[in-house]
Amino acid sequence: MEEVVIKINGKDIRLKDFPKRVTHNVVVGLVKSLNLEEEPREIVIHVRINQENSGGP
Repeated sequence: MEEVVIKINGKDIRLKDFPKRVTHNVVVGLVKSLNLEEEPREIVIHVRINQENSGGP
């Protein structure tokens, strides 16, 4: 079963089916293009936004 979890500022974001499938397919496709030695079973991506580059005030 495919599981996609997105947290923003520590809070889980509920994803409907389409964004969940898109996120899954984009991330898995990106990782598979890395030609790793083994098939990924779990992928964790952590993005921290630098306040200087966030586009905000």
